[in-house]
Amino acid sequence: MLSLKLISWQIYIFSCFKEDMFVTGIQPYNYTYRQNLKQPSFKGIKPIDLNYVLKNRAYLLPARVRDKVSEIVKLNLSDVPSLKQVHKEVYAPLLVCNTLNDAKRLFPEFAGMKEAGLVFQRNSGNIKRLNANGHLHDNLSLKLLRDVWVNLKSQDEIAEELGLKGRSALGWVLKKINFVSYSSNYRTLLMSSDPETRALIAAKTTAWNTCHPDLMYKKNKHAAQFCKTPEYRKAHSERMIEYDKLHPERREKIRNFNLEVWKRVPEIKAAMSEFAKSQNILTKSVMAKEMSGVHLTSFEKRIKKSFYKKFWQSNPDLKKRFKEAHRQVREELTVLKNGKNSDKKV
Repeated sequence: MLSLKLISWQIYIFSCFKEDMFVTGIQPYNYTYRQNLKQPSFKGIKPIDLNYVLKNRAYLLPARVRDKVSEIVKLNLSDVPSLKQVHKEVYAPLLVCNTLNDAKRLFPEFAGMKEAGLVFQRNSGNIKRLNANGHLHDNLSLKLLRDVWVNLKSQDEIAEELGLKGRSALGWVLKKINFVSYSSNYRTLLMSSDPETRALIAAKTTAWNTCHPDLMYKKNKHAAQFCKTPEYRKAHSERMIEYDKLHPERREKIRNFNLEVWKRVPEIKAAMSEFAKSQNILTKSVMAKEMSGVHLTSFEKRIKKSFYKKFWQSNPDLKKRFKEAHRQVREELTVLKNGKNSDKKV
């Protein structure tokens, strides 16, 4: 009986060689499930350089860092530092400050902060722990500024060093001294901009996904189902309409891409024109606009979608040919784009 139970369960153990971390997982054995399961991957190899940060994530950056990044990007250097390096350079003067007042003079954004030794007078649990470890009267506010803004330590790391129970206790301390911090999204961007940190995050993510495939696929399935809801689709459509207004060049790129694809498959265009003859006048008009690269309204897009569905169902071989042409054009444009980027760096 025991042997049958052992056979019915597949036990897989993955070692994650990050310090002393060892992850294990037990998954019920199912032949079909395990055969169809794809190995999850998360390599995190796409660089997050300063050009990307300034163009797409500038709103997350503190004003000083944003100004510094803008200066570096304008120089068009071949060897560009990471956002993490820029951030540390900007706030490095905190390391030579002797008091909190020195830090306030150099960085006015911290002007509202209070000295911890003057704020904490009650003998509460958190205060006792800070006193016991000698941190309360040792320029604690300045130390916290250095740890968060220069050393980029997490709240868990800082709480452990101070002898506090956890990040919730540290949050109470930070609130009392009016601590000025950055957003969690900015921290994620900071850590991801460094290649070594990004590789570490990718390794941890891959290890977790590998050890918990059911949870990973369940989460992805839930997200995919949410994207199908009418509320999400409507919100997404409104966002894209607004984006197209702000970035008309996007519509031009899509138009040129579609025109190039249709040039590669004149036989499909001819077959589609012949098929359209059997459709009503409105459908013929919409498909003529589509093949000319003209922007369609939401109503016309629904007509186009219905027409394509009928056409591809009747011509599966042509559908494969069209997909191949689509892939070829995309690959050629990607190579061209990468070539231009490499020329700029040189």
